[in-house]
Amino acid sequence: MKILPLCVCLFLAACLAVAGCVSEAPTAPDGKAVLALPGTEWELTAIGITSVNLVEGTTITLAFDEESLGGTAGCNLYFGGYTLDENRIAIDGIGSTLMYCEEPGVMEQEQLYLSLLGDAATVRIDGDTLTLSDADGVGTLIFEKIPEKGPVASALPGTEWELGTIGSKDGTVSSVLSGTTITLIFDEETLSGSAGCNRYFGSFEVTDDQIAFGAIGSTKMHCGEAGVMEQEQRYLAMLGEVSSFEIGSDSLTLFDEEGHARLVFHPKATEMNLESGKWMLESITEDGTVTGALPDRAVTAIFDNGSLGGTGGCNSYSAAYEVSEDGGLKIEPPIQTLVYCMPEEIMDQESRYFSLLTDTAIFKIDGDTLTLFDADGVATLKFRRMAE
Repeated sequence: MKILPLCVCLFLAACLAVAGCVSEAPTAPDGKAVLALPGTEWELTAIGITSVNLVEGTTITLAFDEESLGGTAGCNLYFGGYTLDENRIAIDGIGSTLMYCEEPGVMEQEQLYLSLLGDAATVRIDGDTLTLSDADGVGTLIFEKIPEKGPVASALPGTEWELGTIGSKDGTVSSVLSGTTITLIFDEETLSGSAGCNRYFGSFEVTDDQIAFGAIGSTKMHCGEAGVMEQEQRYLAMLGEVSSFEIGSDSLTLFDEEGHARLVFHPKATEMNLESGKWMLESITEDGTVTGALPDRAVTAIFDNGSLGGTGGCNSYSAAYEVSEDGGLKIEPPIQTLVYCMPEEIMDQESRYFSLLTDTAIFKIDGDTLTLFDADGVATLKFRRMAE
């Protein structure tokens, strides 16, 4: 057996070591090495073109799927697409929600971030740090990797909760006001629900049993019942004070930094939605005047996967509709048959009904009652769910 010279052995060992490192990197079909971005999530730590710190209290994240990306830009949620060729990246089609956050500097920071994101030309990963650079090679956005969620954290997405009690720092506990319902619904990284009067929406981050809620936005209706708006403001403020949680089979408890149980939820019961059968018009409100629907000719609405149909009391109609995550509802101008019915009150009611349908901006379901609101938060059309 021949013995190789020591220098040759060392050379071969070095080659094998290098080959071993290279073999761990993913490769594209053409043999080029690619970065393992899909399935990773990052939090912005610095904007490289400025020495100014990120606005206190804001969190900016970037999560990659196979061909898409998204996250929170500090106020709004955003989304887009990307392509990757070795370390070259192209990000396009960036869109976002349209909330306005009043805290000084938040919106300016968000606009700068989204602009720099769209200008990214290369990407580099060094351990737990990801750097996006522009076409001139300047590192513009620097991120740190967000650890993968543990089993406790992963139990939240896809769950829906209803608030049972509100706690205070002195240990006193109060129930939710009679006649109001406050809910909390978790998706993968976003949350939404009803605060008792308005729909709200936002983002959240979890690590083990720690939780942090991002900027919360809401619709702007005013409910006149005693205490409802005060309870809503208190609830939304408490979400910002929460730092940890405990989840069980029949409860979700949110704690503040001092360990006080502030909000205790129970699993949300199945509730009515727009597609829960057929709705019959009960009343029309115009210029502050409420008029009951004519009893002789039922006006109906049936919502079915983006298509609305029914009768306006005389003519059949159909229209497209779209529901947004924050409880918004947009109804396109309806197409209707052209029958004329007597007496004239029927045609007058039908005309008003079709006009108010297209003014709809928000909806609210309370038990068997569906109410449509215009962009100013004024209730215009009220329906009752018809028995099967």
